[in-house]
Amino acid sequence: MEHAVMLMAEGGAREHFRAELAGLGFDTTPFASVANLLRHWRRGDGGLLFIDVDLPGEDWPAVIAQLHEVSPRRTVVIGVGASAPSASVALDAGADEFVAMPCRAPELAARVQAALRRADPGRAADTSLSCGPCALDVAARKLVAPRGSVALTSRETALARCLFQSSGGLVSRRRLAHIWEAEEDIAGRSIEQHVYQLRRKLKRCVGDAVVLRSVYARGYQLECLVAPRAA
Repeated sequence: MEHAVMLMAEGGAREHFRAELAGLGFDTTPFASVANLLRHWRRGDGGLLFIDVDLPGEDWPAVIAQLHEVSPRRTVVIGVGASAPSASVALDAGADEFVAMPCRAPELAARVQAALRRADPGRAADTSLSCGPCALDVAARKLVAPRGSVALTSRETALARCLFQSSGGLVSRRRLAHIWEAEEDIAGRSIEQHVYQLRRKLKRCVGDAVVLRSVYARGYQLECLVAPRAA
């Protein structure tokens, strides 16, 4: 999974936002104060950052300027807010993009990818992945094939993204547990349930052309069984 950092007050809105990001394949490190965020940022090498500009009492132009100063080429800031002037506050302060709360996954995915592409024009968009005749549309949360499409839940999309990114290779249970933000043994049963549902949906979408195998005590492997056509 890709990683992001977020500055938001604790509560339901933050957990909802983290769940939406998990559905898009991002694990997150949350902070509730600017001071703690800046200390963390100075120890790292930049990355993707979500800032709730509705938090009171902050000089957002100064905060965002400090973040870019630490890592000017690797800091991508996306402002988040629910009030009417939030977008202007975020963009005028130097944010690269803005997402209105409450957000929907397709819009969130589109704005994240747009901000990342602008920051790194050579970055390949990761909103569509494929394994043989089956494609995963991350933003729309669905499997797509010539015969039709099958809708996925948020967790199934995050699970599928990990597997499609490593198509043909082994994906460990520990890596998948990050989606659930839990220890491997705690997440195990939930992983198995979602793997079962994803396996059924793959079969509905492409039959036996793509299979999701369980590798005992190690993890899972997504494999295409359709031989490539001769040129």
